[in-house]
Amino acid sequence: MSVETDSAPSATSQKVFISYRRRETPAYAGRLYDTMVARFGDDNVFMDVEMAPGIDFERRITEVVSGCVVLLVVMGPSWAVTTEEDGTRRIDNPADFVRLEVETGLDHHAVTPIPVLVGGARMPRREDLPSEIRPIARRNAIELSDGRWSYDVGRLTETLAGLLPDAKPAQPAPPPPAPSEPIPLGWRTVLEGMAVAAVTAFPARLLGELLANSSGRLPGESVEEIAAHIGTIVLRRTVTLALVGAALAFWLALRLWGTDPLRNLARGLVTGGLAGLLGGLILGLWIYVPDRIPSFEARATADLLGLAVSGGVLGSLVGHLWRPRRTGLGLAAGALGGFLFQLLFVVVPGWENTERFEIALSFVIATAMIAGASLAAMILTDRRENRSGLELGPG
Repeated sequence: MSVETDSAPSATSQKVFISYRRRETPAYAGRLYDTMVARFGDDNVFMDVEMAPGIDFERRITEVVSGCVVLLVVMGPSWAVTTEEDGTRRIDNPADFVRLEVETGLDHHAVTPIPVLVGGARMPRREDLPSEIRPIARRNAIELSDGRWSYDVGRLTETLAGLLPDAKPAQPAPPPPAPSEPIPLGWRTVLEGMAVAAVTAFPARLLGELLANSSGRLPGESVEEIAAHIGTIVLRRTVTLALVGAALAFWLALRLWGTDPLRNLARGLVTGGLAGLLGGLILGLWIYVPDRIPSFEARATADLLGLAVSGGVLGSLVGHLWRPRRTGLGLAAGALGGFLFQLLFVVVPGWENTERFEIALSFVIATAMIAGASLAAMILTDRRENRSGLELGPG
């Protein structure tokens, strides 16, 4: 029979305590726990504090956390806003386990609290936290992304190795790759995304041609004929980019994040369709309303704006589905990709872009450039943040 005493536990090996919300991030905490145990040994890592009936949980949490050297605070997107049944935030309850763990870690100088962001979470704002744990918002956080989990956790374990000099690894662990080396989300990811967009764009454009069922002749003088011609342009682009958006969303969810691909498939269809709708409207209204037979320069200028808008919407889809979410960056990068393609198209001699094959090929290249620009922006931003490293010290 074990007996709980009032004394603090005796000093043992260096320890890591993993704090997490059991209803939000148990899977992330479990993966992190397995990695920490493999690196530092089972005796050096705590995740759940076992408490027998009748134990003072506040005292027990204080004993365990204050006896550790590092407190890893796993934060999901709802870490600070999870509510009780009555609608009040858990973090505002002084008896909340997570709040107790963080507060205890902050109160002990020998403990280093490290925020660990998962699932695309952002650090909570200082003013959104109870005063007792607001200092956690000033701590430099590390983000563990699903797509580069091994690399991110490798950086974390190497940092902890410096804080836990006496902890012997349970098994040899290779050092993480240097930030300058390729990481799981690298240029291969960019090329894969470009290939997904390109392979989808060609048959999607041909399908759009079939659905539009147009002869390709210029519209007549009547408003009805011009409107029908603009509608054909819009339909073709909407169908094409809807399928490209769906393919990109499905690929991002399945290949990179392991999330529900069907839900993202629908999101990609809608967003891609919006990209095509806007781009088609810009092209049709710009060139066919003022001039029934537009010049090459007028069409190229309209496409410059139309592809930039379509590219921005498609890029925002990539940024929205990224971990962490970077919708604005994706929008800007996608717009740039569409704009650069159209500039390239304008300067290529002999490329009139009037034949069906030429038009389909132009969509292949354009969507590949848009996807590539958006993904490259995500990768470069991730790498820049990785190079900033972790600067952690005793609390």
